[in-house]
Amino acid sequence: VIAQACHASTAVLHKTRDLPDTREYLADLNNMHKVVLEVKNLPQLEALAASLSGLDVPHVAWREQPEDFLTCLSTSPIRRSPEVKDAFKKCSLFRS
Repeated sequence: VIAQACHASTAVLHKTRDLPDTREYLADLNNMHKVVLEVKNLPQLEALAASLSGLDVPHVAWREQPEDFLTCLSTSPIRRSPEVKDAFKKCSLFRS
């Protein structure tokens, strides 16, 4: 799971490298802030992906290959808004 999260976060940074929020985030490497959340099951992960798409939040839904199995999501660096906060309300902080 950690490898998939790394793939997704790298992919979304590459996809959004020209957006102002991503450029600002990458300009301050020593103060990057990340939050790792978890969902209970695949349907919840799929619903979150749909919600982010509906809100036009740039993200990558990482699918493990060759199985084509959705394993994680990563958003671009974004500012917190009530709508984004609401999209993540069913997620909990990941604890290993």
